[in-house]
Amino acid sequence: MRIKKIKFSDDAKFLLSLFLPLYMIHCMEQIYFIYGTVLESYGLSPATIGNILGSFFLAIMLVRPAGGWMMENLGIKNTLTAGSVFGFVGCGVLFFAESVPVLFAGRIISGAAFGIFTSAIYSYQGLIASEKTRGRLFSLTGSGGVLPTATVTPFGEWLVLSGHTNLFLAMGPLICVICFLLGKKIIVHKTPYASEGKTWGTYRGLLASKPFVMLAITGIMMALVDASSTSISLFASERGLVTSYFLASFSIAAVLVRAAGAKILNVLPRLVCVAPCGMLMGVSLLVIALMPSNTSFIVCGALFGIGIGAGFPMMLASLSDILPPELRPKATASALLLYDAGWTATPLLVGYLTPAFGRAGTFTALAVITFIALAALTIFYWIPKHLHASLR
Repeated sequence: MRIKKIKFSDDAKFLLSLFLPLYMIHCMEQIYFIYGTVLESYGLSPATIGNILGSFFLAIMLVRPAGGWMMENLGIKNTLTAGSVFGFVGCGVLFFAESVPVLFAGRIISGAAFGIFTSAIYSYQGLIASEKTRGRLFSLTGSGGVLPTATVTPFGEWLVLSGHTNLFLAMGPLICVICFLLGKKIIVHKTPYASEGKTWGTYRGLLASKPFVMLAITGIMMALVDASSTSISLFASERGLVTSYFLASFSIAAVLVRAAGAKILNVLPRLVCVAPCGMLMGVSLLVIALMPSNTSFIVCGALFGIGIGAGFPMMLASLSDILPPELRPKATASALLLYDAGWTATPLLVGYLTPAFGRAGTFTALAVITFIALAALTIFYWIPKHLHASLR
């Protein structure tokens, strides 16, 4: 019996060419979601662990403008190649690291790689997608950003808990090699703005847009609670719980939302819906902090996944909704930079506040603060703005 070769449409091929490298670079990022457990085995203090984990996201944040500049001037393929090479070097350093300074170096280099790689892909999508399709495109390709927590992260945790730490650490460089190969295969379309030979916009023009500033603040608040997933392994080990119950649950829920609900995300009032998604994540984190159990990890992980599954792609798509093409690469890089600021702050907050308040108390504070801030943004800015636009 002959097996028929599956034929993909041009749209499906293009979607896969974006999805696969995005998935793999997030594999590189998310295998280190349980890296705190490895660092604990080195005998490091909670503050030092928090600093090392946070340095990755600080590096991402600092290179975002460079990632946007590289996308504008070097093109998508060359930028992805550079990101892959940096990632291989950084993860290779972590494999051999035996001291705190070297651990910091490895995390910083690999973080810079992730920042360059993802800035290029998201900026590219923002330029080529039309208003009617960008919600669906960001949603479907964004599935690659959360799927690793249900695939490679549980496998990585199993390796660590089984005592195969070296095999776990070898996953990073291997994944970066795959990123390099996939980046070469990405399908390139001429962007509607750059192909016309026009000049790119400036950061001054970007910051003059109040909707962009408010969307960036909304993203920071969402990131503060989103980044708590990097410290869940420490909370789980303290309570004798299984980290992968939370990570796999939230990953599966996020993928289902982004895949099954892609068309819905395309027609929802995106600017109004972003902050409530972050509020749902805050509620999930609060329940975990107050009622920790493997069951709450599964249930709240799913709710957390629904929030980030819908919220993050809507935030990225909203950038193109509110800004002209000439500002979109810088807007994407800047919004991701500010989102990364939240990811940088959370591990540091957890590391420094845990000795005084405990991990449950720290998670509770993060959940309550972000929920209140996002509720205020929704009530006092996004809903009035949407109503005003609807009446025009």
